[in-house]
Amino acid sequence: MEIAFAKLDTRGVSLDGFDCGEADLNHFLACEAADFGAKGLSATKLLVERETLRAVGFYSISPFCLARHFLADEQLSYYDVPFPIPAWLIGRLAVDRQYQGIGLGALLLHDAIVNIRSRAYDGAGALVIVDAKNRAVRGFYKKYGFRSLNQAGLKLARPVTESPLS
Repeated sequence: MEIAFAKLDTRGVSLDGFDCGEADLNHFLACEAADFGAKGLSATKLLVERETLRAVGFYSISPFCLARHFLADEQLSYYDVPFPIPAWLIGRLAVDRQYQGIGLGALLLHDAIVNIRSRAYDGAGALVIVDAKNRAVRGFYKKYGFRSLNQAGLKLARPVTESPLS
């Protein structure tokens, strides 16, 4: 299988039949992602199977500000500023069920972090933030250097300056 990244608005790419097993993520891709992009609320990138031009995965990123109360003491001393911490949010990341378990989630995450690092270089942003849907998803992000920020452990972060996947 040959795959490539594409912008959400790439002509000929099909979103039909995309099913990651999470109704809200499927709905976002099918019904909201393009509108959110047009309004400047988020940017969505697709992972596309070259032969069929079918979307097999996607992620969505947006600028974000993290309230200081989410930071641990050592983070507070490092980010010693009286305002929310500028960050980037990976708001959604999903792989179609047919393609799960073969490393495409890691590939999407890597590309999202590289994308964010490029934007942060020209703009700003100290952290990459994710909100894991559950403990299993939290484990996925922790494997790649994200650390829990809140009591439930489902809001995670890693510095933008860390290498893309460690």
